[in-house]
Amino acid sequence: MAKLNLVQLPKLEQTLTPQQIQYLKLLQLPTLQLEQYIKQELEENPMLEEVAEDVEQSQGGEMGEEWTRGDTSEAVRLLAEPASVSAETINGIGDEQTGTPDEIEYQPERDDTLDYFAELWRESDSYSQTSSDDDENEPFIQRIRDVPSLEEDLIEQLGFLDLTPSERVLAEQIIGSLDSDGYLRRPLDEVLEGANDRIAELIYERARRGEPNDDLSLLTLSQAERVLRRIQEELDPPGCGSRTLQECLIAQLRANPERSQHEQLALRVLKEAFDDLARKHYGDIAVKLGTTEDELRKAVEVIRHLNPKPGSGRETLGDAALTIVPDFLVERDEETGDLMITLNESTLPRLRLSHAYQQLRRQVQQSLNRETRQWLHRKQEDAKFLLAALQQRKGTMLKVMTAIAQLQRRFFDQGPSALRPLIYKDVAEATGLDISTVCRVVNGKYVQTDFGIFELRYFFSEGLPSDDGEEVSTRVIKDIIRKLIAEEPKNNPYSDDKISKELKKLGYNVARRTVAKYREQMKIPVARLRREL
Repeated sequence: MAKLNLVQLPKLEQTLTPQQIQYLKLLQLPTLQLEQYIKQELEENPMLEEVAEDVEQSQGGEMGEEWTRGDTSEAVRLLAEPASVSAETINGIGDEQTGTPDEIEYQPERDDTLDYFAELWRESDSYSQTSSDDDENEPFIQRIRDVPSLEEDLIEQLGFLDLTPSERVLAEQIIGSLDSDGYLRRPLDEVLEGANDRIAELIYERARRGEPNDDLSLLTLSQAERVLRRIQEELDPPGCGSRTLQECLIAQLRANPERSQHEQLALRVLKEAFDDLARKHYGDIAVKLGTTEDELRKAVEVIRHLNPKPGSGRETLGDAALTIVPDFLVERDEETGDLMITLNESTLPRLRLSHAYQQLRRQVQQSLNRETRQWLHRKQEDAKFLLAALQQRKGTMLKVMTAIAQLQRRFFDQGPSALRPLIYKDVAEATGLDISTVCRVVNGKYVQTDFGIFELRYFFSEGLPSDDGEEVSTRVIKDIIRKLIAEEPKNNPYSDDKISKELKKLGYNVARRTVAKYREQMKIPVARLRREL
């Protein structure tokens, strides 16, 4: 029988402290979420206080000197010479932190010459909406506005339709069942059943009160179809309540009683040859409807301008305005041509240890019980670490962005067409940081450049060799494919094999299967479905 022995062995194990976990969390937060996190800490930790700008100015020069202590947020300058910043320089960013932990204060960089940047993130088939605000102190371009939802707007319009009380109950039931894009995907008989249950309740309540209910009666499925059609064709936007794409497009054409000749033909195409239209068999459609290709082309153009998702682009009750605030600003010095890299911390509060609470803690140290003293000590240590972690975050963020700007210098000089292949490992080697740290910095962060706002992940892509032996970013290849497809003959689109041959003429050796993969990633249909008259 084997014996069990207890043996002690030395072992090295790396564990994360709560402070390290908090720092990693701060590193991953983009600007908007960091602002919310800091405000939450201000509410929960009395040892932290926010210093307003007017207070800072009233304190005079001494306060200004105190604010500069430990500040590592100054802009990093990349000289016009692309190779002017070495790895040693990048690694030195944010390392010069003066003062003891008790003295460190967090001051986000304030630059009155910088504007606040925002960009609406909307789906491609939605209508962009802008808002104006008279308050110049508000930090965002896009606000959340109190606008009626699609459901509220449609129900309000029901008052202009001549409906019986029973039909109105059904109409409200239908509108309440619509999806966010305006389609009715719930079976109409189920909606009708729910409406009839509500009508029966109203009849019972009126009978119990002794009121007449001659205008209330249960509805049939044929009556429900008529109510649904009125919703589709008489309410704005037309097409809401449709169950299929074909029904939606037909309803939008029927909503216009004075249809032109081309709109009449478009309505016939949708009714009689919708499947052929989806497959783009224009020759079969022309034969079936007895029309010419020229007339059919104009009818198809009418259909092309219809809205396949009538409910999209409208605010719903659960929608919020999506705003992109860049975490970095890369600007060019017009005199020297240098790039200036700055953290966009314009919206973040200015923090420091609360002087009042520190004085209170020192004055009543002996009169407080043990638990209270421990609580105050813990809150003070948490506040100190938060201030130090925010400073360290700034230095790490600038390191990574400076390395990206150096490695992608041609992009910032020439634009997206000059993007080069780049992986996280390249940035990690240039900064001396771990790859996981680089990923945390890159994830969810944006940069404002002369060519627009880009997500940091945009600068990372694989490479393909060109004829001259130089590695080319796959994003550049995708842009070329997109341009070739945009300029192709519409009546005879390029196949994947043809696109591959065109790329080889330009010096890019891309196989047909790779072209198909990139085309699918860009959600571009095959050549047959891109064909137009």
